[in-house]
Amino acid sequence: MTPISARFRLALAMKAVLLSSLSAVFLGLAWVAWAKWHWPLLARGSGALLLSIAAGSVARAAGLGVADVVLGQALVGTGAKPLKSRRSGYSLRLPSGRFVEYVLFNPWPTLSAEATYTVTYGRFSGVLVAPPQPEQ
Repeated sequence: MTPISARFRLALAMKAVLLSSLSAVFLGLAWVAWAKWHWPLLARGSGALLLSIAAGSVARAAGLGVADVVLGQALVGTGAKPLKSRRSGYSLRLPSGRFVEYVLFNPWPTLSAEATYTVTYGRFSGVLVAPPQPEQ
């Protein structure tokens, strides 16, 4: 295990706060859907359920970030390949199939799609905590 620097622990904490806030918004919307909408019960229940699922998945991502902040443990992976399309929300894929992503954006130089990289990422969140290093 590699320690996560204080700078990236702070960045992960800020991302976790952002995700927690987003989760709270989804939960609020779920409550509004259930309690305030004057739609049939099935429509209200479906809307509330879908918004609650969204809130739970965002809260889970925030919790993984908090775990990385508290424990400060990072893993090093080799053979990571940048994704051709960034629309999936992930930035690199490891040979194991796990995805790793930037904190919020790429603060480092653009990666070459044909190259492979050694990456250092949070143990739980899978967020990059050091610049990707090109492999030979």
